[in-house]
Amino acid sequence: MATALVATGCSAESPNPSASAAKPAELRMLYTTDEANSAAVASLVPQFKEKLGIDLKIDNQPYDALQQKVFSEFASSSSYYDIVVVDTPWAPALVQNLEPLTPYIQNKDLNTIGDANVGDFIPKVFYDTAVYNAESPIKRYPNETEKPAPDAIKNAGFDIYGLPIQSNVAVMAYRSDLFNDPQQKANFKAKYGKDLKVPQTWDEYAQAAEFFTQPDKKLYGTTVMAGVGDWATDDFKTLLASFGGNGHLVNEDLSLAFNTPEGAKALSYYAKLAQSGHVPPGSTSADWGTTAESFDNGLTAMTINYHDLKLADNVKGSIGYAPVPKADAAGPHFGTWMLSVNKNSKNKEWAYQAISWLTAAEQQTAMTEKSLHPSRSSVYTSIKKDNPLAGFYETLGQSLEVGVGRARLTNYTEVSHEIAVAVNNAATGSASPQQALQGAADKVSTLLKSAGY
Repeated sequence: MATALVATGCSAESPNPSASAAKPAELRMLYTTDEANSAAVASLVPQFKEKLGIDLKIDNQPYDALQQKVFSEFASSSSYYDIVVVDTPWAPALVQNLEPLTPYIQNKDLNTIGDANVGDFIPKVFYDTAVYNAESPIKRYPNETEKPAPDAIKNAGFDIYGLPIQSNVAVMAYRSDLFNDPQQKANFKAKYGKDLKVPQTWDEYAQAAEFFTQPDKKLYGTTVMAGVGDWATDDFKTLLASFGGNGHLVNEDLSLAFNTPEGAKALSYYAKLAQSGHVPPGSTSADWGTTAESFDNGLTAMTINYHDLKLADNVKGSIGYAPVPKADAAGPHFGTWMLSVNKNSKNKEWAYQAISWLTAAEQQTAMTEKSLHPSRSSVYTSIKKDNPLAGFYETLGQSLEVGVGRARLTNYTEVSHEIAVAVNNAATGSASPQQALQGAADKVSTLLKSAGY
């Protein structure tokens, strides 16, 4: 379905968006649930009405149902929803059905309510999430670390197809009460001859996982998300980028970037950790939800996840956050949701103003009270030290600046599945890392051909 959608859309933008467009009584938005923090957006609905004089009707759908609904809406060229939330894996297949926003951003009369300063978005987040060449979605903007500017984006042959709202990235959470415990520090020093510290390298991470593992006390060192799903691919992507590979998995010229020496090194590390006994039993079927639950319930001393975590009431401890460890480089997996305007909407000018207001720094700052993951740099610098999640937000902002996104494929979901199978096979020991990667490479090559690449 995703590949077919590319052919149904039209890449031409609407000419001359006008500030005099008739104001609708309501705007309809198709949004997800917990994955992109629907509670944060819902909290602003009253202010939205007050500011824009328009009712915002939000249709929340869980992830799988949302994906089906988004694609079916565009496949039927429906104008029902004015605004649609888009997850990054879907964007390459949807981009030709989304309204190009550069002329809206450049029209001063359409920017009296929201925030047209796209230069405030974290550069890597903005380019990975919202900047596409609709005729060739696999292409990436040449310099994804420069400050976003509409003119430069347009001149390079790209356009802006949404505004980022919820930025997810892999970060490490650890039990700061354990790492700061004098007895633990003394025991670590006695065993390894060096000080206990929060891991900054993968070798240190594996050693800390070994140290804290005490099955008789129902405590394990860390977690892996090795169940077959996008989460396993995400774990591997982070390691692949860290060990010097291309964490996008597939290059822009369609050559495979994961069946490589760096990929073998990354998956070998992962398989060894998964089979070490330093992760909870059942980790080879775990996803991001079960690993978070293990950490929250005091079963592990560390974990890598995308959200802030909270220890259960019966776990007496505290949580610290830090960037995921690295080897040769830092490249945590990331992916951001964006708010886009439906190209078929009858209210495109007002839909743009709505998403510009919702993603403005002031609104994103307000939504941090509901744990929104901001996409603008200024929001991170404005978070005060006394914020209970200040440590999490500091780590989140640092990690987003160096994150690595997914390959821009119209069938990324299918490609990710085959790589997740390989990760799972290596983690369970049913295949060597090299065998697993070769098997995935063969299947991904077939998938790319079947998608018309």
